[in-house]
Amino acid sequence: MTDEGRWGITLTMPQSLLLALHLRDAAGLRPPTSPALPDLPPLDPPATPLRAAGADLAGLEVAGRQWARWWTGAFPGGPGALTSILPPRFDGLAGMPELRGLAELGIDDAVAWAARARALEDRVLRRTPTALFETNVLTGVERELGRRIRPFSLEVLVLPVTGTGSWDVAGRAVVSLGLRADRDAYLEWLRARLLALGRARWGAAGGTGPTSAAGGGAGDGAGDGADRSEQP
Repeated sequence: MTDEGRWGITLTMPQSLLLALHLRDAAGLRPPTSPALPDLPPLDPPATPLRAAGADLAGLEVAGRQWARWWTGAFPGGPGALTSILPPRFDGLAGMPELRGLAELGIDDAVAWAARARALEDRVLRRTPTALFETNVLTGVERELGRRIRPFSLEVLVLPVTGTGSWDVAGRAVVSLGLRADRDAYLEWLRARLLALGRARWGAAGGTGPTSAAGGGAGDGAGDGADRSEQP
């Protein structure tokens, strides 16, 4: 946000990343890791394995490298990333015949699984609302810092992978749905993130600014929690 003293935290679950992760798990791909692609855990709920006749080990190894290349270009998701992995053209998989073949086999299952994952996310957000708690965390962080944090907008990508993990992927905050479902763990993660943000912005500003703490507006609804514009 741009207004003085305003801030925003949005939770998004990009459809393109859901489909890609489902393809990774269903096909049993082992893509190489990189700063833009950490070793993310398996999906929860798990994907049903593809019955891909003729998908030999060599083909899967090549497809895993192609998957990593697609992810690096598509992250953090968005309408363009979604259309790149959808039929009938699979535009983002041009020059990746092994990966495209697997996508053609698994896209229907992936779309159905993603719908179930979104329904689970909706239940989590209704069961553990955090908007007021986020405000309290920010107020506490500002009190600890002794100054107001400059206006900011924090987008948190939520992925339905196992465990209660968090990752910094290409400068983007990523958390598991399990972490978001554990309100105390999520708020502790958020506190650490905001402390780091406040200290970084204070340093960038040369150590000048107001010393009174102030809140703002945010919450789960700000970002719809699902990045709905991506849905096919």
